[in-house]
Formats: sequence, C-alpha cells, structure tokens
Amino acid sequence: MEKTEEFIENRIKWRATKHDLPNKNVLLFENLTDDKKAEYLTHFNENDCGKLILLFTDSKKYWTAIGTKQIIGFDGANYNSVELNSIKDVDSKNRKKYFEKAEAGETKLKKIKKRNESKLLITDFKGKDTIFLTKKGSDLFSLWNIMMMIEQLNKKNGYNNV
Repeated sequence: MEKTEEFIENRIKWRATKHDLPNKNVLLFENLTDDKKAEYLTHFNENDCGKLILLFTDSKKYWTAIGTKQIIGFDGANYNSVELNSIKDVDSKNRKKYFEKAEAGETKLKKIKKRNESKLLITDFKGKDTIFLTKKGSDLFSLWNIMMMIEQLNKKNGYNNV
C-alpha cells in the first residue's frame, strides 16, 4: 500500500505533537510568512521535497526541514537532502562513531552525553550517510523519533532498494 503525501503529512504532525512540537526552535512551515518560506525554498523545488511540514532551527546558519517527500538541511555551507522513502537507518552521528570504535576494540571510550547531541545521521538504502543539524537535546531526539517513524513506514512498505 502506497502512502499518500497527505498521510505522511498527518503522521509527521501527529508525531510532532507527541514531542510538544512546535516550540521555540521547531516551527510549522505553514505558519511562516511568505518571505520566510521563500528564504528556505530558494534552493529546493517543492515538487522534489513535497509540502514542507516542520522546520528545525539551530541558528541562522543551520536548519533542517521535513517535507512530505524529503528531509532537507543546511549546515552553514552545504544544502543536502534525502528522500523519505530511501531512509534505511537513523542514528546520532556521535553514537554511531562510538559504537564503531567499541566494536573495533578501542579502549578508554568517553561516554556519550545525549543532551549534547545535535547531529542526526541518516543512511539511505544505497549506503550514503547524510547529517542533519538541529538544537541539542530534545529537539534532536524529536527529529530522530520522527525519522525513525519514517524508517518504519519504509520497512512496512517494503522499500529497500530505492
């Protein structure tokens, strides 16, 4: 069964409310002024990203937006995006590095402080990793949880080789 854009939008909004979003740093895209919307859409085509739903801001330089077709981000220098139906895995960048080092047998690993995490790592079905930024702590975990929901929808739909 294929999920419609309206279904994806409703699921993202529903999951956002479970994390007390929107908040000071996470905005509903539809509530932005037309000028602000245009500022974020300058480098992306709405046909590609779908309807933008949530905007996670870290600063004027860094942001991540979730649309009905893509997650889009700006890291201060580069714009990047991942199609939602190509998301295979979601993790914290530092957590993934930590476990890779642990598996390699490196000793004296520092414990990861979750509240200091701000980089979400998304891996697509082709194995490409893309990092998306947001505020540290609860905003990152809200974004992470929403993307895990998308990952689970992909598994249910049988996407595995986009």
